[in-house]
Amino acid sequence: MKIQATHTTTLAVLAAALMAYSAGAIAQVTRGNPDERRAQKAQAKADEQVVENFPAATRESPHQQATKNGGKVLHEIVEAYQAKNYPEAMAKADALLGTTDNAYERSFASQVAANAAAESGDDAKAVAYFKQAVDANGLDNNDHYVAMYNLAVTQYKGKQFADALKTVERLTSETKSDAPEYVALKGTLLASLDRPAEAAALYEQLYRRDPADKKSMMNAVALYQQSGNAAKAESLLGGAKSTGQLTTPDEYRALYVGYINAGKLKDAIAAIDEGLAKGVVKPSPDLVKVYAVIAQTAYGNDDAKLAIDMYGRAAAISSDGEQGLNLAKVLLNEGRIAEAKKAAQQALDKGLKSPADAKRILAAGK
Repeated sequence: MKIQATHTTTLAVLAAALMAYSAGAIAQVTRGNPDERRAQKAQAKADEQVVENFPAATRESPHQQATKNGGKVLHEIVEAYQAKNYPEAMAKADALLGTTDNAYERSFASQVAANAAAESGDDAKAVAYFKQAVDANGLDNNDHYVAMYNLAVTQYKGKQFADALKTVERLTSETKSDAPEYVALKGTLLASLDRPAEAAALYEQLYRRDPADKKSMMNAVALYQQSGNAAKAESLLGGAKSTGQLTTPDEYRALYVGYINAGKLKDAIAAIDEGLAKGVVKPSPDLVKVYAVIAQTAYGNDDAKLAIDMYGRAAAISSDGEQGLNLAKVLLNEGRIAEAKKAAQQALDKGLKSPADAKRILAAGK
């Protein structure tokens, strides 16, 4: 019998964040005024000092600006967004998008509108706006690829897993980046598309890069188990155990459940005993079930001694008499009648769904 391992995949979804608005973000087109020309030159110099977050990107950042009228509308859109007037921000963005061919204006307005839609809980509309922001191709690389990542995340939230995977693969291909958030998102998408082996490999990659990242390790373990690769899951958990990284009940459970499913009962018991000794594993209804599964498996393997030991452990921590009754049945089958009767009486005292079985054992040999 296999015990279901707990899947702990968790995805850190990036909150759609509006890039900071500054006077230079939507620079105005001006002519003739020396002060304004000096201001533009100062802004241009500041722009040159912006840190490029994607230095290996195959896309060349466009150097586009808003028109005077477009810049004014963009300012109004940002103000509406910052005031949390999301319907107005989207309405103003739609009006601008219906009249402008300026790539920067289209991308910027769409990006703000996408954030407004996301904040309003309309993921479908947010996806459409983020796509427009990317497709208009008017933002510099830093903001363009943030919009692309937000598109992938929003597609994921809307369960558009295949589309989201295409988006994140395009993102990593164009940026040549293997940032942890990109790898984690791709892993989650592959898992959502029922491709657990590929997803597990990505989470293992994250864990190898950062051995302190236990969430990635546990995600890899769960996905390897799901894909049927028990050996890989066992190897990861065994390595983590040897370095003292297993510190939670779920982590120990993943280890001993893996051992049980692989038929390594003694290893499973040793892992449980270690967890109990450390105070990490606690007696619980789940542990009762685990002991019972080990006992059942052992008895099926003709190891009555181990089955009796495990049913005894299960009975000792169980709130009812069901596992005590199982213990009594095995003892009776092994000809240990006096012990079987004692176990049957203890099971009756704790409470049974079917007391008749225990009573038949108590009457045995009379």
